[in-house]
Amino acid sequence: MAASLSERDWQLREHIYQFLVEHTRPPTIGETAVVFAMTEDEARSAYQRLHDAHTLFLEPGTTEVRMANPLSAAVTPYRVTVNGRTLFANCAWDSLGIPAMLGADASIESVYTGADGSDTPSQYAIVNGTLGGDDGIVHFPLPFRRWYNDLVHT
Repeated sequence: MAASLSERDWQLREHIYQFLVEHTRPPTIGETAVVFAMTEDEARSAYQRLHDAHTLFLEPGTTEVRMANPLSAAVTPYRVTVNGRTLFANCAWDSLGIPAMLGADASIESVYTGADGSDTPSQYAIVNGTLGGDDGIVHFPLPFRRWYNDLVHT
């Protein structure tokens, strides 16, 4: 799938990631079109190609970025504070991926909902590449091969 992506598509993807980290939101189609001197239709097509290649995830039925793994454009229970900015991760695993991706320390706050529906707050951190914080366990209820069946709720 990724073989159909052009070098410009990959550059556009990198732009989306950098923009999201810097502004704590993804760029709009219009903002991306300006940076790459392309039409908004060309930018929409590029976003769709990136989505189709699973290099980012668009809000269903739109060309708005929902996920640029490990980053979430939506507010989630996984709040990652890194380099003075608060970013959101898609899940516990991705909350560790953000500081790894940025090569930076991070503090992470989360809320885990138990089988009984109760919420338990959790705090952990990455300092000098080492995980520390609350004792806990991360459970993945579905195997990876099934995540794209419903990526938002996996």
